[in-house]
Amino acid sequence: MEQLSHQRLQGQGGGDGLPPHHGWVGLGWGGFALRRLRQYGLPPRSLAARMAVAFALTLALILLAASTWVYWGLNARMMQEDRESVLRKLDTAVAVLRSHTADSDELRQEAYLPLPPDAPRDLFLRLRAADGRVLLQTPGFNPALDAARFDAPQANGAPSLRKVQLHHDLHFLTAMLPVMGRLSAGAPLQSMRIEVALNRSTESHILADYRLRLTVVLLTAILVAAAAGYAIAWRGLRPLRHMADAARDIGAQDLHRRLDTQHLPDELHTLALSFNATLQRLEESFGRISQFSADIAHELRTPISNLWGELEVALGRPREPVQYREALESAVEECARLSNMIQALLFLAQTEQPDAALRMERLDAAHELNALAEFFDAAAAEAGVRLQVQAAAGLTLRADRMLLQRALANLIGNALAHTPAGGVVTLSVQAQGACLRLEVADTGCGIAAEHLPYLFDRFYRADPARSRSRGGLGLGLALVRNIVRLHGGGVGAASSLGQGTRVWIDWPAWENAPQG
Repeated sequence: MEQLSHQRLQGQGGGDGLPPHHGWVGLGWGGFALRRLRQYGLPPRSLAARMAVAFALTLALILLAASTWVYWGLNARMMQEDRESVLRKLDTAVAVLRSHTADSDELRQEAYLPLPPDAPRDLFLRLRAADGRVLLQTPGFNPALDAARFDAPQANGAPSLRKVQLHHDLHFLTAMLPVMGRLSAGAPLQSMRIEVALNRSTESHILADYRLRLTVVLLTAILVAAAAGYAIAWRGLRPLRHMADAARDIGAQDLHRRLDTQHLPDELHTLALSFNATLQRLEESFGRISQFSADIAHELRTPISNLWGELEVALGRPREPVQYREALESAVEECARLSNMIQALLFLAQTEQPDAALRMERLDAAHELNALAEFFDAAAAEAGVRLQVQAAAGLTLRADRMLLQRALANLIGNALAHTPAGGVVTLSVQAQGACLRLEVADTGCGIAAEHLPYLFDRFYRADPARSRSRGGLGLGLALVRNIVRLHGGGVGAASSLGQGTRVWIDWPAWENAPQG
């Protein structure tokens, strides 16, 4: 029983982070929907909720504008009919009074004349003498409609209509017009006033009921539009949720996976392509880092093993001081090799930063090549190699001088190291479109074609044995590539076995170099 109760509590409480009193929604479609809502956000963070609110507000504005226009038209139409009824009644009464006396049957009949049975309002007429006495009035004339409830005619003699609201929600439209008439046959003319009142209470009730119904319809439409808009937006965002689920499943071991872009809408297609491109860059970066780590481990293993072995041999038995000195000198050489490798790796890491600080200046390409040729002249003479420069004047580029010299020095050093005595190393520069092509060519042993695609990779050696015998680390050309990329250029190489190697740098010219 305790185990069963515990299972029930688990089922009610929070397998998905819900409080215990919401356990009944943890099962079935309701629980799934609530978990998805909590996962992808509830209002106001939810994009679907924002879209639903926008749909509802848009529909509400449209309905409000349309209903207001209809209401205004209905109210104006009713008011126009009421105005015409009041003015028509007033004109008829004035015409009868001018041709008949106040006690005539014709005027009494006009006062007692009811509207048609289907008319939703009552029209009342009252005749007052100059002293305010009521001479005639329609039965049911509201006594609260005293003389103060009627406005005087306008300056041009036209009657003024006035809306009057009494207690108990009674609404009237009143008008008054002074007229000269006779009380009876043979009596002199005297001043009188004819008052007409139209009961508009029914119309006011109709308009009030219309406003109430309009409010109910508007609120219902807003709720329905919000619910429908949320459902439509939720369904429309389904591809985005699928993208999120797919992206969430991609880990460090799955960087080769990509988002499926075949059935995505146009709005998400670009996003998916950008995300796939980011995954591609991450995969390449992880691959380079993994390879870099493996290369470092491999490169450090040899000098550390040599150092360890030499020291163990030296300490294996008592030796002469000269032998200890030789062991220490060998250890110092290995330490120097490790130090050079670490410094090269640090410099390589610095050149791989796209935001590395560069001290850019305008440099003359021919002058820089001649300076480097003069610097390497002694080493070339010792190796029996002729070093020559072919450069036209006036070709300028924008570069960090130290990095440019470092890149060219690596190329020249490699060329001298792989060119036999009697060979030639040529430094040249020429305009190539928007770039200057700086080239180092030698007449050395050459490089096999299968090595050329990897020539600028870290720790790569076309001939590992010869490179290590010369003290090479396999980082020189990788440094060249990174330095050139920092300046917005490119590198390339071509070689033939037994005929020599050409390595070139396409460096942006001064006019086309990136500023910064």
